[in-house]
Amino acid sequence: MPAPMSRFKAVTFRLLTFGIGCVIALLLLEGMLRIYNPFGARIRGSHIVLARNRRYVFRNHSLPKLDPVIVETRNSLGFRGPNPPADFADDLTIVAVGGSTTHGLYLSDDKTWPAQLSDLLQHSLHNVWLDNAGLDGHSTIAHIALMQDHILKLHPKVVLFLVGRNDMAHTDLGDFDAEGLKSSVTFKNPRDFLFSLSGYSEVAALILDTYRAVTSYRLGLVHENVDLTKQGYENPSPLEEAQYLEKHRRGLPGYEARLKRLIQMCRDAHIEPVLITQPMLAGPVVDDVTHVDLAKVKVSPHNHCNGEMWWNAQELYNDVTRRVGRENGVVVIDLAREMPKSSRYFYDFVHFTNEGSQLVAEIIDASLCPALASKFPQYSAGTCAPVPSVMTSTTQSGANN
Repeated sequence: MPAPMSRFKAVTFRLLTFGIGCVIALLLLEGMLRIYNPFGARIRGSHIVLARNRRYVFRNHSLPKLDPVIVETRNSLGFRGPNPPADFADDLTIVAVGGSTTHGLYLSDDKTWPAQLSDLLQHSLHNVWLDNAGLDGHSTIAHIALMQDHILKLHPKVVLFLVGRNDMAHTDLGDFDAEGLKSSVTFKNPRDFLFSLSGYSEVAALILDTYRAVTSYRLGLVHENVDLTKQGYENPSPLEEAQYLEKHRRGLPGYEARLKRLIQMCRDAHIEPVLITQPMLAGPVVDDVTHVDLAKVKVSPHNHCNGEMWWNAQELYNDVTRRVGRENGVVVIDLAREMPKSSRYFYDFVHFTNEGSQLVAEIIDASLCPALASKFPQYSAGTCAPVPSVMTSTTQSGANN
């Protein structure tokens, strides 16, 4: 009869067995996710992969300001909107690029601001084609990859960039959307290893999706109904405010460099770039619906940030957008200052309601239409639409200053 294993050997055997079991389970999960991944990973290796010819239907039970049934359709390009026209080179072709506020995840196809902007432009310009290439969570890091992988090859005449929101979050999120944009796996430390591996492993990508969801929730980067009357107020100390802004200032040089790169990529491809600043339901104004002070309102249950702090940080990035556009001769549409801070237009602090999306389209159209008519006079069909009356009303003037 064999001698019993020592306690050390028994523990070692159990650990080895457990480790082998975990490896086998991970390999099985990896194989299953490669065959069918219900989570729809958008990044493979160093490239962005777009879902093409798909239709999604969402049942909305938690956002009362939005439709109960929401339909999102992806065309042959993987964008939201019509398929490319047969005479693509002859049309006034436009692509809107941005994060969640462009994507409009919880807005039906015809309710997103790019779709409504397309309808408005059709009244004043001939042969307009406009698609929505916004993707939730993406910042200028991923916009660069999207341009390289998809948009430069498509070669539209104009690209609209609504930017600044997700770049603002990069000081906390790190490589929120950069993990799959690296060309090789790095072993520098466990965190970077997992981020870089996610470009090649479905399991690693799923782990990071969970991490991003938790982190996004803590930063307020989620889609949820916000009842301003129940948020409460936050009164951070001057030191907390200074530290918060200083943290965000550290991200500005990288953001500026990426904006300049996007502009140069467009110019090199003979594409006209347009920059749009990011609005927010926060700042030094009282909401006209709930009468909540949007400067003092608490924007997240996980930190001591109030609306004024959040808005001041966002304006750091908007100021870079304004300056880079001005210095490079790029049209800048200052949506951040022109969009009224009213809860009738937002269902949380950053995402638009159906009514808000319509107003965003009208504000952008008021500046974009004359710019396009001047740059591309061959498409002009008449007078551009007037400035929306809400932008000039006495009650809203100065709301975003």
